[in-house]
Amino acid sequence: MISQRSQVPSSLSLDPWLAVNYALIFPGLGQLYSRHWWKGGGLVAIALSLLLYSGWSIFAAPGSTLHGFWAIGLLVVVYSFSILDAYRGTQANYATRISIPQGRKDVWYAVFLSQLLPGLGHLYAQQALIGGLFLLTGLMTAWLANQQPLLVPLPPAVWALSCHHIYRAFPQRSPRQPAVIALLVLGLFLTRLAIGNAPHWVNQTWLQSIVLSESMVPTLQVSDRLFVRRDQPDIPVTGDIVVFQPPDALRSRRPNLDPDDLFVKRIIGQPNEWVEIKHRQVFIAGQPLAEPYVRMPPDYEWGPAQVPADSYFVLGDNRNESNDSHIWGYLPADKIVGRAYKIYWPPSRVQALPSGPEAQSLAR
Repeated sequence: MISQRSQVPSSLSLDPWLAVNYALIFPGLGQLYSRHWWKGGGLVAIALSLLLYSGWSIFAAPGSTLHGFWAIGLLVVVYSFSILDAYRGTQANYATRISIPQGRKDVWYAVFLSQLLPGLGHLYAQQALIGGLFLLTGLMTAWLANQQPLLVPLPPAVWALSCHHIYRAFPQRSPRQPAVIALLVLGLFLTRLAIGNAPHWVNQTWLQSIVLSESMVPTLQVSDRLFVRRDQPDIPVTGDIVVFQPPDALRSRRPNLDPDDLFVKRIIGQPNEWVEIKHRQVFIAGQPLAEPYVRMPPDYEWGPAQVPADSYFVLGDNRNESNDSHIWGYLPADKIVGRAYKIYWPPSRVQALPSGPEAQSLAR
């Protein structure tokens, strides 16, 4: 015979706002605290799957950016459900709604408020001075971290310290649970640190670029948004689409260029290769280059000339409307920011751009 107590988690020893605090860190943790193992594990797995799928859909070349945004939206729904369900799962009546503690103040509700914004829990506990200090410190460190990436760990530390301090300083509370608050503070710090580092990591790894001209039509249209990998030291090959800073020769022709202006063209000639354009055809080392991606064949002649070492010969796919190497010369390798590998927006234009061996086989 199995007792009723072994079948259902006891609600007498479970604090609903502690469950909410765990759920606020990551979906499913509140349910695991309440010993709803299958539901908690399922929510953790779903949330992790949505995170991974959204990241892959947005940043991977074959992924659908729109699907990635839908996955993020679904993750928000799962997160919200997890918080509500974590509270209700600690109650004898599962239909109980979330309610703010009335009368006697609740220490875990104060910790919950401090998770939202440092100092709010202290204000709830009528500790205005320390609450105001935590609030100002939290806002100031968040602003500083936004200006200087090296300071990103500061806001999570302030959030975690605020939660720990209100737990220790709370005037009314049940017997201390050092392991519980330590686990909660550690989870809060790591989660917020990961969230705070995410934008910096994305900016270090990917460049987002907007196409502003028709020089790469039909491959790229005006207003296409591109992802460019900036952390891969790959050597560009013929056919790669690269984003680059304007070389000195181009700046001398266009002195009004903004220092942050970037250009996008296709690699045609590699270092030490002989390039010639004649009879509406590009020749590399005397051999015609197959180019199914061009809008119209070039109506000009150029070369023959050898590409200098550590430089590239680049052209736009819209050959006769492109300000490229046939006008201003070679592109130094150190001016290349990265290889454009994906159109990520607008949704109707999302597609992978050929790169590496794929681009080389397409061009040869």
